[in-house]
Amino acid sequence: MERVLGVCYHFGVPALVCINKYNVNEDNTRQIESYCLSQGVGVASKIPFDNVVTEALVQGLPMVEYSQGTVTQEIELLWQYITQVLDA
Repeated sequence: MERVLGVCYHFGVPALVCINKYNVNEDNTRQIESYCLSQGVGVASKIPFDNVVTEALVQGLPMVEYSQGTVTQEIELLWQYITQVLDA
């Protein structure tokens, strides 16, 4: 993440962070959020771990087509947030 953000800064590309599987290690999540805050980078979303993602992969389907659960809702909210930021 640090390298990618460094490349974004170098080229003047705005960046946002999405924390995947945030609930697996909440201490690590807090560290990521703290780092982002210190760098002035927004955390666009925190996607929880859910076995339904693996089920969707096994079925060969996009998550948003396979399930309408929490992960799908978070992905859809992430998409809405990103499009709002890009339109601003």
